[in-house]
Amino acid sequence: MAGGGGIIPAAMEPTVIVIGAGVAGLSCARELVRTGIPTVVLERARGVGGRCATRRLEGGQPVDYGVAFLHARSREFGDVLRELDEGGAIPGWPTRVWGPRMACQPNAYRTGRRRLGRRDGVSALPRHLARDVEVRLRVNVRSIGERGGRLQVTSDAGEPWSATYVVVACAVDESAALVAPTVESWPGAGESLERVRAVPVQPAFSVIAGYPDGVPEPAFDMWHPLEATMLHTIAHDSAKRGAGARRVLVLQGRARWSEERRDVPDAEWRDELLWEAGELLGSWASQPAWTQCHRWVSARVLERHQLGDPVVFNGPDGCGIALIGDAFARDPGLEGAYMSGIALAEQIRAVPGVAARGE
Repeated sequence: MAGGGGIIPAAMEPTVIVIGAGVAGLSCARELVRTGIPTVVLERARGVGGRCATRRLEGGQPVDYGVAFLHARSREFGDVLRELDEGGAIPGWPTRVWGPRMACQPNAYRTGRRRLGRRDGVSALPRHLARDVEVRLRVNVRSIGERGGRLQVTSDAGEPWSATYVVVACAVDESAALVAPTVESWPGAGESLERVRAVPVQPAFSVIAGYPDGVPEPAFDMWHPLEATMLHTIAHDSAKRGAGARRVLVLQGRARWSEERRDVPDAEWRDELLWEAGELLGSWASQPAWTQCHRWVSARVLERHQLGDPVVFNGPDGCGIALIGDAFARDPGLEGAYMSGIALAEQIRAVPGVAARGE
């Protein structure tokens, strides 16, 4: 359930505020709400999902420009994928995979791993997770403070929010910057904060490219080209959309290449990716009818840099701030983010008196 910003009356203040409506934040909030703990999610964007992102082109055709497909190793995450409406599922997608060893998560392509595309876009997952959760959109949190055993959250618009616990489910570097002014003076917080600050994030600059009628149809669903120097992934997004779909590719840049272009105008790095796509696929791929660019500045955390568990800062008088997301998980990517939210919800439920505070 999504809504606009606004002040929550004191009598209705939640026990938990979750900052960030990506899969990690939504899984945590949904689990808390299921067990009767009042929770509200604050999200700065106009929709839920984070990197599980879908845009709709003119005419309504979806395009996934972050996560391209959903996959599960664990029973828990597999169960939530099964909860989705089967009408939009494409079981086993992608099936035509070139260069799987070069993927960010090559195990996603292993035989036996549950894998599916969504004809309606991967944002079906976060929308499903948000269905019974109170989500306030377009609320950009500016600061978190503590007063009298309560945490005070303030947005750019000056709206006050108050709760006993705050869960931050943003990119790891953004999360560290947001909580540091509050937690760095709390007992024992310094070492944990430094561990969080030390986690490196990888960017991924992406181009959505739409092509005119008559261009060749790629023979793959996903390609991770070993021979490329700039491109990490070419996703044949229109392969998920059925008969009559307009040809759309999503070109994702390599992490180092993206990092080197942080200060480069979009048009310049867009043209570089298109040029290399043309070298790999033929000149038609470098000449789309239209493009859209997106900078995923904090696209992923490599598995070897993950911290393994949510990081919790215990404040005075029983209040607390916790960090979740793929950086605070045992599994990589979307599944890790989801499981980190579940793990933290279980910790919060175990805190003595938390259910009573929520009633």
